[in-house]
Amino acid sequence: MRKIIALSAVAAFATMSFASGPAASSDDLRAELEQLKREIAELKKAQEKINIKAIKRQISALKAKTGGDNLKWNVDFRTAYDVIGYKYADDTSDWNGIFTNRLWLGMAYAPTSNLVFKGLLSYYKAYGQVVAPKQGFNYFDWIVNETPNPAGELRVKEAYWLYLGDDFLGTGIPWTASIGRRPATDGLLVNYREDQDPKSPIGHIINTEFDGASFKFKLEDAVNVPGMYFKLCMGRGMTNANVRYAAITQNPDGTISVSNFRGSEYTKIPGWKSTDLFGFIFVPYDDGQYSVHTTAFKAWDLPGLVTKAMNVYDMDGNPQTRADQMYQPTKFAFEQTGDMYGAAISFLAEGIGDGISDFLDDTNAFVSFAWSKTEPNGKPNTVDVNIINAQTNQPLAQMSMPSKIGMLGSQDDESGTSVYLGVNWPCQLIEDARVGLEFNHGSKYWRSFTYGEDTLAGSKLATRGNAYEFWFNKRLIGKKLTAQLRYTYMDYDYTGSNAFFGDGGTPIDIDSQMAKAMGAVEKAQDLRLYIRYRY
Repeated sequence: MRKIIALSAVAAFATMSFASGPAASSDDLRAELEQLKREIAELKKAQEKINIKAIKRQISALKAKTGGDNLKWNVDFRTAYDVIGYKYADDTSDWNGIFTNRLWLGMAYAPTSNLVFKGLLSYYKAYGQVVAPKQGFNYFDWIVNETPNPAGELRVKEAYWLYLGDDFLGTGIPWTASIGRRPATDGLLVNYREDQDPKSPIGHIINTEFDGASFKFKLEDAVNVPGMYFKLCMGRGMTNANVRYAAITQNPDGTISVSNFRGSEYTKIPGWKSTDLFGFIFVPYDDGQYSVHTTAFKAWDLPGLVTKAMNVYDMDGNPQTRADQMYQPTKFAFEQTGDMYGAAISFLAEGIGDGISDFLDDTNAFVSFAWSKTEPNGKPNTVDVNIINAQTNQPLAQMSMPSKIGMLGSQDDESGTSVYLGVNWPCQLIEDARVGLEFNHGSKYWRSFTYGEDTLAGSKLATRGNAYEFWFNKRLIGKKLTAQLRYTYMDYDYTGSNAFFGDGGTPIDIDSQMAKAMGAVEKAQDLRLYIRYRY
């Protein structure tokens, strides 16, 4: 600091002397010198008042609060109103209107140029308290944030690190590696209606949160094909491990039961295996306008509901097998049922033609085809059957029948297919708005991993039948405040579209007597209006 003051004084003196010119008198120079001395004295006094140690302490405290890092946050807050309607196979119907709030708190930090951390905290709930609080009154909506609770409700939707490499094992191929809770919802194709950038998977067949890893290899420079890349993906949906103190359970009457005193923890659950998925994404071509995207995977040991007991109501009071019987499952178990294969190929055009019109330049269209195949594990199972007279409700016979646990209600390998079409364009009547139309069709045994799709009435991508959707997205204040009007209509040909595997996913013809007796959902619809703030 003293050196800076001295140099400033010399520079000021030289400048003043030069400015005075040769005609300046000695009295003028003497006066300027005295003025300069007074200014230097004032600077010294100001320096003495500066507490360098205090400043250092403040800087240290600031670094401690930030961890020496610069974690960047972003906010995505959405308020939505959904009008949901169901029509059942027995010609009854239900309607409801639901307000929801969804808050995403995103975070990111890059300590180096090739290493990034990303995370996303999620809060999503309906307005007010549900009628039957299953977690006790500690979680009652009116007091939940002012009450000490056994477990918090802050959920981690995403948390992963991403490494960006320039040269994979000397091949010159850029690559990335990532491990953690993956960004696996709202992927490609689905992202258009969700009004956001696509995340990792092809949304047609995978739209589910999971933990795992990915490794991506950018091949476009090596093979001289625009946008080509190959990505390995792996995830774990269920881990075969007991929780801590699993031997201690609470009974419905409040008493405690202890199954053993061995003290072992996180051991394997008998009869269960971990549920894993392994697959890839391959993009053979992407020039920024036209692109092709493919994916394929296998999932092992998938869970579902398996029938353990059922009642058979014989319409004529006859205990023998007849075509006019009505089946009503009464008891289920949650068990693993087998493996599954899945694949999809999608063609995208982000802009149609080349300079034909501004409208076509900003129009997006896609067509996607997906396939699934289930392979039951053939695990033996025993079903208790009660044959009952439907007229008198009296039991006619009882028996136990050996069977095999199937997938989607079948003991055989079953394949299903799905088609997904969509187009969206800039609205010609309203500025800063886009309009989209989408269509889905799924076959009898179609099964997708789209349990996380954000449609309250059910996943339209899982529909066994036809689904139609219209959406209108409008920017109110740039990208910071937006609105959406969306209508989704699902017309089911078979039941089980939104179920897991096992008997819960059994495809029953929606026009059958059994579907009518079950009160199965025949049609579903969801009209959504939201306001969304992002920053």
